[in-house]
Amino acid sequence: MEEEVQLEKFLPELKSIEIFHWLHETELRKLLIISTILHFDKAETIINQGDVGNHVYAVIKGEVEVSIKDKNDQKVVICNIGEGEIFGEAAIFLASKRTATIACREETTVIQISRQDLIYFFKTHPHAGNKLLMLIVLSLLKKLRHANEDLVLEKQPSVDFAQAAKLIQEFIQETGRPPRSSE
Repeated sequence: MEEEVQLEKFLPELKSIEIFHWLHETELRKLLIISTILHFDKAETIINQGDVGNHVYAVIKGEVEVSIKDKNDQKVVICNIGEGEIFGEAAIFLASKRTATIACREETTVIQISRQDLIYFFKTHPHAGNKLLMLIVLSLLKKLRHANEDLVLEKQPSVDFAQAAKLIQEFIQETGRPPRSSE
């Protein structure tokens, strides 16, 4: 079950999160004011595929699993996200349905920030907001690059067609001898 915990206690851990690393301590403190720290138990779901989301999350402690339901309604694990990484960042830019389910692989603590609060932060703290926005975009680009690499690997044939052609040619050229009798 999720539970809200004391924010200030996590200030040192926030510095190790990719998108918060370049913020000064005063900027992090201001960000904490608009944030919620949540704790989830193992196997708990944070985001459900298909739900409309408006929060971005960063893993402070633990690990989550990203999965989707395929066209046959079967679960397909995409990746795991660990400490220092973010997820749900598309919700900052789009008010659309979540494309994946995020569930905890172990006890997990995350920082959660709503789109509205983050936009307010960007407007009221433009220097920090620009840094944060740039790092969020870079995170999305990194995920896009990994997805593209995965697509390329999946599209590559798993069969060596030159080897297969050679085997088929050898098979066709065999002399059609009858099998040996077991006399």
